[in-house]
Amino acid sequence: VKRTNLSEYKNVRKNGLRAITLADGDEIAAAHLSEGDSSVVVATRFGSAIRFMETDARIMGRTARGVRAIKLREEDYVVGAAKVYNDEMSILTVSDMGMGRRTSVEHYRLQRRGGLGLLNYKTSDEKGYVCGIKSLQSDDDIILISTDGVIIRFRANDLREMGRYATGVRVMRLSDDNKVVTFTRTEH
Repeated sequence: VKRTNLSEYKNVRKNGLRAITLADGDEIAAAHLSEGDSSVVVATRFGSAIRFMETDARIMGRTARGVRAIKLREEDYVVGAAKVYNDEMSILTVSDMGMGRRTSVEHYRLQRRGGLGLLNYKTSDEKGYVCGIKSLQSDDDIILISTDGVIIRFRANDLREMGRYATGVRVMRLSDDNKVVTFTRTEH
């Protein structure tokens, strides 16, 4: 994870600017604009998550590599990050098998960045593996997209809030070997 002042990107050239130095095989999982006083929830594919204050990651230059957000277990990787700016928000976790769960942000205690985090979702071949997380307000809509190009949209309030140990409910019916590829939050 890394924070950079927005002023570092004011003079963008035609061929772009380098925003981060990545190691071979690394990819950017999420990017957010922020005021500097929010907390961040980072989630992994195998169901771990960590919540920390964004001030735990110091401000760096554009080409810096960043600092460790979460310690990864073997073959695990980060699938997304969510910015939380008030305690009334909830975290939506969606698995690639179409299961989803909305959890109050209060269930994610604040920690220091760089730890193993806590259990966010119990993954398995039947329930699927985490494909992403988003922070939600109660009046937001969710848009999900599957590998076969099917898109659905529903209200966040249609999902009741559950604890971190709940499996969740089916948010998208999938046919054959299709999986949820991505999802996003939008205003109603």
